[in-house]
Amino acid sequence: MQKPTKLCVGKSSLIALGLVLIVGCQSTVKPVDTKPVIAEAGAYILCEGLWRQDNATLSRFDASSLRVSNDFFARVNTGLRIGDTANDMVLQGDTLFIAVSTSRSIEIIRASTGVWIGRIRLEGMRQEPRNITLVNDSTAFVSNLNDDSVTEFDTHTFAVRRERIAVGPAPEGIAATRQYVFVANSGYGDFRAQEPKAGTISVLDVVTRTEVRTITGVPNVTALCTNPGKTRLYALYKHLLSQRDSVGGIVEYDAESLQELRRWRMKSPSSPAFSMSGDTLFFLDENGVELLALKQQAPQPMLAIRKTETNALWYGLAVNTRTSELWICNARDYSVNGEVVVMRLGGEVVRRFDVGINPNTIVFF
Repeated sequence: MQKPTKLCVGKSSLIALGLVLIVGCQSTVKPVDTKPVIAEAGAYILCEGLWRQDNATLSRFDASSLRVSNDFFARVNTGLRIGDTANDMVLQGDTLFIAVSTSRSIEIIRASTGVWIGRIRLEGMRQEPRNITLVNDSTAFVSNLNDDSVTEFDTHTFAVRRERIAVGPAPEGIAATRQYVFVANSGYGDFRAQEPKAGTISVLDVVTRTEVRTITGVPNVTALCTNPGKTRLYALYKHLLSQRDSVGGIVEYDAESLQELRRWRMKSPSSPAFSMSGDTLFFLDENGVELLALKQQAPQPMLAIRKTETNALWYGLAVNTRTSELWICNARDYSVNGEVVVMRLGGEVVRRFDVGINPNTIVFF
């Protein structure tokens, strides 16, 4: 199937599309700090480290001083480490929840100070937490990649409510509305692609915690997200290497009726992130950062920022809606310290700074 046309667009063209982002104008580059900072606003950058090396770290960016404190968690909490391997991070109020797969834990941190609050330990030997979603102000679910299950926990008491709710093979991405929890059963690419329910989305009823439907037609589905209004679900799936003509794509669903609304084809989309208004979906693909202007009648993927550095491995993406900046995690070669590149629409670099190994998730506070 022919790929959608990709256009390199400038800042003025993107504004014409009606992107609702607040314009920022800070461009001064500051050095990386060697001491932990206490910031009123900024960003946390989760760096997963290397598998089995117990070297996941957390960096913190101070928006007022423009300084970065690397390995911030260890600096603030003497003798403690994030663990092995840190996959995902979500913020609820002033509390950060971090899924650490090989350590089989969810680390809980006070965002305003960086101080460690506690830990949720998953008891099953195969329960390796992958991605977290918040359902309401007291409930969260985490997918367990190797256990084919999800776990429900209380975000106030940090107690596990339901240890294991069965879903499909290799669950990765997870998202929720008030009515449903959606789980991406990736099948781990070709590795488990032939198993029942591989390449599907499990739909769990929030009240009964039971699977009420399985959505098919999304091979190797890895990421899920809902728009800010929770009215649409977006599923990102990738091509299978075993199938020469296989391509991935993004599917839009009505989050209540579960009806498929639109589908776009591209090779390997990842790291979805919305504009403040929810009108624009940004994501990474092989050529850089692309976008879908969702309010258009027939939107097509457009290249917003082209990746020009041949040795760059863009591994994660976040939108800072306060400043209209796109924050890109560059893993470099997956074995050395990575960096965060802060850019504006059209490709202007605002700043860049080194972080830990394999940065994958950014949360603004």
